[in-house]
Amino acid sequence: MENTAKKYLVIGLGKTGIETIKFLNKRGIDVRGSDISAPQNLPAEVNELCEAGIKIELGSHSDDFLNWCEVIILSPGVSVNTPFISKAVDAGKKIISEIELASSFIKTPVIAITGTNGKTTTTSLIGEILSHSGYRVFIGGNIGTPLISVADKESDYDFIVLETSSFQLQTIDRFRPYISVFLNISPNHLDHHKDFNEYLFSKMNIFRNQTKNDWAIINTGSDIIKNHLSCINARTVTFGGQESNELAVSGDNIISFRNESFDLNGLKLRGVHNLENAMCAIAVAKLVGCEHKTIEETVKGFNPLPHRIEFIGNHLGLDVYNDSKSTSPDATLKAMESISPPIILLAGGKDKGTDYSVLKSTLNRKVKHLILFGEAKTRMKEQIGDCVCVTVANDLEEAVKEAFSVSSENDTLLFSPACSSFDMFQSYEERGEEFRKIVENI
Repeated sequence: MENTAKKYLVIGLGKTGIETIKFLNKRGIDVRGSDISAPQNLPAEVNELCEAGIKIELGSHSDDFLNWCEVIILSPGVSVNTPFISKAVDAGKKIISEIELASSFIKTPVIAITGTNGKTTTTSLIGEILSHSGYRVFIGGNIGTPLISVADKESDYDFIVLETSSFQLQTIDRFRPYISVFLNISPNHLDHHKDFNEYLFSKMNIFRNQTKNDWAIINTGSDIIKNHLSCINARTVTFGGQESNELAVSGDNIISFRNESFDLNGLKLRGVHNLENAMCAIAVAKLVGCEHKTIEETVKGFNPLPHRIEFIGNHLGLDVYNDSKSTSPDATLKAMESISPPIILLAGGKDKGTDYSVLKSTLNRKVKHLILFGEAKTRMKEQIGDCVCVTVANDLEEAVKEAFSVSSENDTLLFSPACSSFDMFQSYEERGEEFRKIVENI
């Protein structure tokens, strides 16, 4: 880090913000914290920071704190488009993300994964392959543990595997992965970003500082991504699309990469999208030197993560899948394509401003009954309610009960919201667990 004398203001006092303040304070660096939430809505560690003598403001972001700081560190989920951050930019303050700060202390090779869907599965799968290959691996970033938590322990690891979100990548400066993976792109988080272009270019930042000594694994099946390849300086591995790619999958679940074939018959992950996630993990593993047998066995033995097209049993004759992690229409499309009709689909949640009409064709083909709930239910019904039988419920429990009441033999109940959880729940995990409990109690 070049200048430890700077004054840092951390915006957002969730897990990442708290860890960032602790990291800087431990090094004697001037740091303050600010969050618009009330004290009762924040972790107890915030009180510990105050007791340690760190200045914290809650309920608003003040001009006093803005004028004091030189650098603002944004926690994930804090939009650069808020009035306070716009004012900070106008005042000449430097805005960075936590992964930018953390990476300035880290020399261990970083493998970074981004995309609209599949990030967590791919990140976890890469981490598992590398671990089974004998490497010491940190897995975190946008999942689990913030990168800043290991910035002073990086020598404990051979590789750092990071899930990176558009929020985190939007304000990087020098963050440079050794291997970057861009899985896919579709409209998402339009309640956070000004528009789709801002969302896209935030994701594209993953390539920004890479050189010819680095690697970029890119989905050229996406025209949107393909049209921006000129900004990539790293060596590339491509997948997707119709053209011949170095990384490809055949119809019988065989992944080919660099004249090697990986037989994924028996893969526990469902859907074509998960084959793409698996092929990206295979490419990363080969680039860092993992052996064929370890890669193939680990990928085939990898269990689906909770809340991702997770089969939670047959209840009253109805096969039930928990896909609470699907927080965008594109993710729900992939979930529907992975399951045979007739489907009873439960969807809804916090409205992120996305276009739900992209669901219509698949709804028409595969869904017998659509049950909507949550903040987005009215707009969803307006956009897609004319192509399938629809019921609107007041909450998740009412939606699940309605699903069982309209079900018949051979139906499948799919909970795939196409929206984030923050209208009713703290996270998609909490929402998924609540869905599981409701189903089990029926």
